Amino acid sequence: MKQFARVAVMFAVGLIVATPVLAGIADSPLPVLVAGKKTLHVYSVSGVGGSGGGSFGTYFSCTSTDTAAMQVGVEVFGDGGGCASPPGCAPGNDAVATSLSVGSGATVMFGTCPADGILLTSDLAACFTLGSARILSTSRKLICTAFLADRLGTPPRTIVYLTIVKKTTQKGE
Repeated sequence: MKQFARVAVMFAVGLIVATPVLAGIADSPLPVLVAGKKTLHVYSVSGVGGSGGGSFGTYFSCTSTDTAAMQVGVEVFGDGGGCASPPGCAPGNDAVATSLSVGSGATVMFGTCPADGILLTSDLAACFTLGSARILSTSRKLICTAFLADRLGTPPRTIVYLTIVKKTTQKGE
């Protein structure tokens, strides 16, 4: 009986250890932005950061090119895929709660941290040092830019524009 119990425990531990961890932009399940509508992973961004006590933040400006309203959200992940430690934990923000309805031709601004001189339409409140993000929408007809900025400067000084890639594929330069 002891042998059976030992084998059962080892089997259970093996299942737990062998279970893949969903942890980032490529393999975490997409949240449902609007009930009954498919959420699309439209773009990915690497180099995202924004420390609550630090001086920089990441900002995402998105414009609808659709003729109908769409729901748009930004989901951020720490450098370990989910939050910074341990890998595999939840995204750094609630993309559904911070998502926005964007009308035809309208532009919205998402940010990891508020900034002097940058009007945020949605504060992601996702403060971490380094990570990635995925831009989600209920329509593919969306254009976006992303940049890091000194959030304490007046006006904010752009540090660097971030490359946005289609879903999870980047072509070489």
